[in-house]
Order: sequence, then C-alpha cells, then structure tokens
Amino acid sequence: SSPLLASTPPTVSRALIKAYPYLLFANRLLLVVTWTNEDIWLSILMVLAYNALVVYYEPLVTYVGHLLLVGIVALYTVAYRQVTLQAQQRPTLDDVIFVLNTVTVRADMLLSPITSLSLTLEDLKRLLFTTIFLTPMYIVLTFFFVNPQMLLLLSGNFVLTYHSHFSRVGRKIAWKSRTVRVLCFYLTGLNFNAHNPHHRASQLFASAVAKVTKSESTGAKPVRFTYVLYENQRRWLGIGWTSNLLSYERTAWTDEFLNESVATDEFQLPETNASARAPDTMYWRWVDKTWRLDLTNDGGLQLPRSRSKTTPDPGPDEGWIFSDNTWKKPGTEDSFGKYTRRRRWIRTAELVPIGGSATTVVTGAADTS
Repeated sequence: SSPLLASTPPTVSRALIKAYPYLLFANRLLLVVTWTNEDIWLSILMVLAYNALVVYYEPLVTYVGHLLLVGIVALYTVAYRQVTLQAQQRPTLDDVIFVLNTVTVRADMLLSPITSLSLTLEDLKRLLFTTIFLTPMYIVLTFFFVNPQMLLLLSGNFVLTYHSHFSRVGRKIAWKSRTVRVLCFYLTGLNFNAHNPHHRASQLFASAVAKVTKSESTGAKPVRFTYVLYENQRRWLGIGWTSNLLSYERTAWTDEFLNESVATDEFQLPETNASARAPDTMYWRWVDKTWRLDLTNDGGLQLPRSRSKTTPDPGPDEGWIFSDNTWKKPGTEDSFGKYTRRRRWIRTAELVPIGGSATTVVTGAADTS
C-alpha cells in the first residue's frame, strides 16, 4: 500500500485510481505530440498520417468514408479496452501520482510556446488588431498563392513538428536573423525582444563610459558593475535535479530577465570598442577573483549574522530557491511539489581607463548577462 493513503481522503484516492488508465493514455499521446518518446518514428508516423489525410481527404471520404467511421469506432474500442486492462492492475497511489506529474510536465511542455510569451491584455489587443489589419493580405494570399489545402498542410506540419529536435534547431538558427525577427513583429504586432538584455546592457555600458569619461576630468574613481547570473535546474522523476530543462522554458543559465546566458566559467567581459561608445583607452577588468554564490538569493534566504552572505565554493544544495513546475510559488525548502529551483551568482567588474588606479569605489551597478 502507498504511504500517501494515510494522508489522502478516500474519495480523492478512488478518483485518482479511476483516472489512472486515462492518465496513461494521455501520457502516451503527449509522448508522441511532444516528440519526447524514445521511438520518434511514432511522431513521424503521426505527421505522415496527417499529411495523407489532408492531401487525400476527398478520395478517402468519397470511396472509403464509411470504412473510416468503422476505423474510428475500432480505435475507440481498442483504447477503451486498454483502459479497462490498466484499471485491473490495481496501481498504488504512488504510481498514479508519478504518472500525473509526468502528464503535467509534458502538458506544460506542449503549451509552453503560448504560456512562455506571458501575453498581457494589451498584447492580445495588439495581436487582434494586427490580425484584422492584415486580413486583406490574407485573403489575397489564399485566393491567388496558397490554397486552403496547402494552408492546412503548412500550419498543421508546423504545429505537429514544433517540439521536434530539427524544428527547434531550425527556429533557433532562423531567429538569429534580424529580418526574421522584424517580420514576426510586423505580422503579430508583438515585440519578442522587449525584454532583451542586450539593449539594456548597451545602455548601461554607455552610461558607464560616460561616467568614466567624466571622471577623467573630475578625478572620480572608476565605475564598478555587478554582474548577476542565475543557475536554473529542474527535477525529473526518477533522475533528480539536473540542468536539463524543458525546451521552451528558461535555459540552465540566465540573467535576471530570464534571457539565455553562458555558465560562470564561460562568461567573458565585453570588449570596449567604438560601437559601444567606449574609447580605446578604456577596458573592463574583474574586481572579484571568481564568481561567488549569493547565499541569500537576493534576500530570499535568511542566514545567521555571523555567516558570510557569499561564497566562492558553495555546496551542491546551498543557495537554492525552490518553485513549482511552472517556476511559481517560490519557497526555501525542497518539498514534494517543488520541481524547479534557481540560485544567484555574482561577480563585480569595473570599467577603467588604461593605466587607471586600482583603487575603486562603487558608483553604479547592473545585472546583465
């Protein structure tokens, strides 16, 4: 028997046990749709079946439409029989919870292309207005260039292969093109780079250069910046905490705006050049010898007064803030409902003129990647 039975009401336990076969069916379906199955040929077969259905829809309905109905009934019967057989296996409550968590993870992955956008009401209004504005162009496109069948093929294949490895790689390569990003902006009205840290970082660096340039005449000390990187991990059932995150959530290393960054051992200071409005007589240098873990996680964790708030050599379980499966409801303790965690690394650098004094003071700070 499961140890969860003692703390779970009987009505809830019965409902979960009855839902177990359907959860298994949903899990197998999500395996195929999200391309997370070990055998990707099932996902490829799904795409081929969709293409065949769209291309040969009229002949199929005309000649074997009645057989298709029988096939649908047969598939339903087989699926229901599998559900009945699974129900007879008498799973434990732990088995049900395991499958339920797995379904939740894969469902989040399936919906992540939409949920990761975090669209506000204003974003939805802008998207609707842009779509209505482009309606004449859409009508011309479907009348003269792309027929409805081709439109179904293109859109369907895009959706069904969205989570495949080759599709992810293709989108990542395409997104590096400024033309693609601008085209997406004009087609949707959404600014996907609104929280891009590079634009903000360039403004911060320009501000730092201005301060350093001014300090040359006033005798002020160089400007010091504190770089902040977040280490993110996800707990996988049966594996534990790893840096392998879902394809469309934050990466293993991010800045405070959840934009992708490199790990601490690969991070390099930016070069000063004319495009950054920094003269050749300035350069970046580290003040701290190494990256240090913020044991308070930006004030989220309480430490004894006698203990240092940062450390260059932390333990594997120090400094973490734990959250649920969607990176919400943060807490300080690792519990059953916590599936994600992150901790904060900091390191200070300064922008100084060549030959400048090694003695510095803090005149500015920034979190960037």
